[in-house]
Amino acid sequence: MKFIKYFLILAIVPVLGFGPPQGKKKVAVTTFYVNKYIGTEGLGSGASMVAAISTLADDPNFNLQPILDKFHKTFFTEYAKSFPFDLLPEEEVTGNEDYKAYESRFGETSDADRSKMAQRYLVIDGYKPLIEGALIKKENRNQTKMIEIFDANADGVMFVNMDYSFITKGGVGPLAAVGIKAFVRIKLWNKESKKVFAINESAVSKATVGMVGGIPVMDTDKLLPMCQDASDRLLEDLKKRLPKIAARSAKKFQ
Repeated sequence: MKFIKYFLILAIVPVLGFGPPQGKKKVAVTTFYVNKYIGTEGLGSGASMVAAISTLADDPNFNLQPILDKFHKTFFTEYAKSFPFDLLPEEEVTGNEDYKAYESRFGETSDADRSKMAQRYLVIDGYKPLIEGALIKKENRNQTKMIEIFDANADGVMFVNMDYSFITKGGVGPLAAVGIKAFVRIKLWNKESKKVFAINESAVSKATVGMVGGIPVMDTDKLLPMCQDASDRLLEDLKKRLPKIAARSAKKFQ
């Protein structure tokens, strides 16, 4: 009789939801990049400004790769511990044949098809530069396509990127002092292509450059350290804040 009661308990407990834990959800990080074009929204966007920014991005001395590499290492070795889910091993993402064959409808994944202005995304090897594409039909968005590709392996997909913008830190007009503001954006979508969270954090460089003819001084020896400084400040600040941010979002990803 005791055996029968014990057997019934084992059969009923899983049904009631008190069985063994099912394990953490899994998420595929499907894009990881830094945008080489520094935003000028706060300063203007005339033809001269656009030309100056394009020239800077194409300058081999303006090398953001070390910054991207540090961000990538920090993300997977430190930030990942704060998430209430596991990240798929990167090789399972970048080695997926459907992923490797995927081409975004925005053209950012193909060097041959990209316009000069669109060749702005510096990626970690194996990753594709993918933008969100919120203004088109849901079924055609990059994040939706990624969900379809990794449906059997992951419960959601994540986009991670860093970019920069010039920001006025003092003075006006030709006497303005301009700094660099670094941004990190981390977005997660579930299997229904619904956004679970969007983390947007930023930090500003301590140093500044001046303006000449309404355009920031495009000196890579000055701007690159400013990007590095803003990035370091941002990564350190995010390291402290991410656990709380991730904890708040956990309830949305059930």
